Amino acid sequence: MTEPKEKPRIILALAAEADDKFAWDQLMRIQPMMFAVGPVQIKFAYFGREGASQVRPCVTTRWITDADDMREVMERGRAGCVCGCYVDVADILEQALREARQASVQAVVIVGDHFRKDERAIALAKQLRKAGTRLILLQQHARPGDADATAKLLAAETDGAVFRFNPAIERVAERLPGILEAVTHLAVGGVAALEARDNESAVLLLEQFTRRIGRR
Repeated sequence: MTEPKEKPRIILALAAEADDKFAWDQLMRIQPMMFAVGPVQIKFAYFGREGASQVRPCVTTRWITDADDMREVMERGRAGCVCGCYVDVADILEQALREARQASVQAVVIVGDHFRKDERAIALAKQLRKAGTRLILLQQHARPGDADATAKLLAAETDGAVFRFNPAIERVAERLPGILEAVTHLAVGGVAALEARDNESAVLLLEQFTRRIGRR
């Protein structure tokens, strides 16, 4: 008898230093669309309080397969989130690598703002690439500079992608739902699934992958 295929796995992380109400609201609204794409497992990560009883980042201990379950988890997380503090993205990548070494993780999606240059994060990104995990960064309030360059470098190390967005524009443009749906299609069906979609978000993802291949 054939063993049932493991559901594709995505880690979805919120790592903003500034007021992140917009990002929380958007992710809570969009996550049902991700589960609707097909059978998928998602772990959610965010930054909670530091202290003896809590570890940063806070990552769900189980893989979630249901939108209603995810909403409950995110609502509890929102109550414990601490904004305006230093965020170490390498902590999320380290957890992602642990998960990828146990079973395949197709994508890590991080919604954040400041991606500081960090040799530890870059080294972890290289290891994630070897494990077959792509890093997709959704960068809020992005401006040209070190944070922008680091985001691009981290994505490039995993054959991933970077999307910059401004909440004021995004409220009208509504690009984030399409991007996260495209990432889920990528996790479920690979690059072929994106090529079959042939919509704006899928094309934007594929363009970043293609440009990178062309530089090699």
